[in-house]
Amino acid sequence: MRLVTRIAALAVTAALAGCASLKPAADDPAARLSTDAQTRLRAGDFSGAGRLYEQAGDISNVPDYFRLRAADAYLRAGDSTTSRRLLRSVDPRRLDDDDHLLYGLLNARIDLNAGRAKEAMSKLSSLDESRMSPTQKGHYHTLRASAYNQMGNMLESARERIAAGPFLGSPDAVQKNNEAIFDALSRLPDPVLEQQSDTATGALEGWVALAKLVRQSTPDQRARAVADWNARYPDHPAHGAFADSLARRSDAAAAEAAIEPAAETKPAVQITPLAEPGGSRSAPVIAVLLPLSGTYAAPAAAIRTGIDAAHDADIGLSKPALRFYDTQAGDVPGLYRKALAEGATQVIGPLLKEDVAALANSGELSAPVLALNENPGVSGAHLFQFGLTPEQEVEQIAASAWFDNRRTALLIAPSSAYGQRIANHFSDYWRRAGGRIAASKSYTAGSNDFSTVLEDVALLVGQGGATTPVPYENVADFVFLAADEHDGRIIKPYLESLRVDLPAYAMSTVFSGQPDPSLGRELNGVVFCDIPWLLDETSGDALSERALEAKVTQTPQDYRKLIAMGIDAYRLSGRLDELRSGGKFDGATGLLTVGEGNRIRRQLSCAQFDNNSPRQIGLAPSLSR
Repeated sequence: MRLVTRIAALAVTAALAGCASLKPAADDPAARLSTDAQTRLRAGDFSGAGRLYEQAGDISNVPDYFRLRAADAYLRAGDSTTSRRLLRSVDPRRLDDDDHLLYGLLNARIDLNAGRAKEAMSKLSSLDESRMSPTQKGHYHTLRASAYNQMGNMLESARERIAAGPFLGSPDAVQKNNEAIFDALSRLPDPVLEQQSDTATGALEGWVALAKLVRQSTPDQRARAVADWNARYPDHPAHGAFADSLARRSDAAAAEAAIEPAAETKPAVQITPLAEPGGSRSAPVIAVLLPLSGTYAAPAAAIRTGIDAAHDADIGLSKPALRFYDTQAGDVPGLYRKALAEGATQVIGPLLKEDVAALANSGELSAPVLALNENPGVSGAHLFQFGLTPEQEVEQIAASAWFDNRRTALLIAPSSAYGQRIANHFSDYWRRAGGRIAASKSYTAGSNDFSTVLEDVALLVGQGGATTPVPYENVADFVFLAADEHDGRIIKPYLESLRVDLPAYAMSTVFSGQPDPSLGRELNGVVFCDIPWLLDETSGDALSERALEAKVTQTPQDYRKLIAMGIDAYRLSGRLDELRSGGKFDGATGLLTVGEGNRIRRQLSCAQFDNNSPRQIGLAPSLSR
């Protein structure tokens, strides 16, 4: 059975530690698999390479060498869960210097994908850059730049990107790096950018000058200003094609938000210019309140990516201007009042529940607010609450099971606070609907071995104190599973091996967001509900996941759904009264309506795994309670 093989492989890892060389010999049993994996890598088939390297690790005399490369390949494919699992099976003491560096870089990247910037920076700071290859140095500085970006330090992020530039091989990588440098510097406050123009040296000096001229010039002035910049910096990495491209950008796209100091000493406001100097301020204005710095900078950045993308795609005649305000640098009710004083007609945000409550309790809101979270304790006539709450997802997957004539659930969820939140809401909702819970079981996420957790489930569903297993079909007719893809691929076949062969309905965490028909079929038949933006990567045209692929891949996997949330937040901002009157909006996060208390309700799309790819089966049903 596949589960036994996987668990055995993990055990073999420990058994081999300390008894093999650091690199595979020419006659290593995994040599052919390694060659095939390298061919897959060159072809861009990272998932395929990862699987081959993983198989190589199972038969090689140096399993850690191949598991490290499998983790690298899976991470390139965007599969942080599998990569993390493999890295946990690697003993870093068994790695040579080069592979020890790779081990550190991969672990830091996984931290960044999960939004753990401080942890990633700690790992990176422990590495010796002087021992790195040029390619590793490029990765090292790029990862440090991403960490600084997540922590809200745009200047240091730009410095690290500049340091990475000389080590990047492909023109596409260089172009993306240049975009990231310019984006980081464009987010600096005016005083900081001005200070850097006096003190910066080397490549940073030229970048700062370029950011300043784009920010300060009008579209008809920009071509001349860029030409002068090219003449002044002939050897700069941005010279030529990149700088020239800035001259062709529209004012809204080229002039990124600058942070304007608040009345206090902290910078509180990030502003996109509303008009050219001397122009009018007649355009509608949307103020966006987000934690652009601090702990929640990474999810806020993902939301901003979606808002900016929707704004760029807006071709309406009355296209609003955007102003971004950093809620970590000011009092939220004060920022709301400041935004109105500066011309805002609508507000998106804030993001944190406590900030939603603070704004709701600050007095009557004169301009409509689309908060990006739900706080059940507050409401208001002009306060709309929009959140990607797991409770709505729980209710819709439960309704899917109900409409498939399932009535008795076997509930399996992680023992974490999040897992128990899911389990408790499902239990309450299911029982109120008239369903029954045959048994509820919790497990430790990511443990790889669930045998001690699952093998006693039969006893839990025994009747009248029975101590022998009862056939599951007599007491439960489906499994409700809260698990990520890695755990789901172990739990479901393990249950089947115990003859618990029941239909499975799962939370969307079971889907990594990246279909891969070449993986195993452990999840075949599992039903889940998710946002349509992820299930149909081509829907939405210019705002589809595929169209925004470059931005999506730069966003930590755990936060990618927030891009869709940002898209919908921008597009909803002018339709709130229409929705409150009974209208519907077909959004990236679902079919959207306004429910009780001005809370946005999302009707998700449901899908069923078929050969590891989700096959859409329609909109999620709803149960009247």
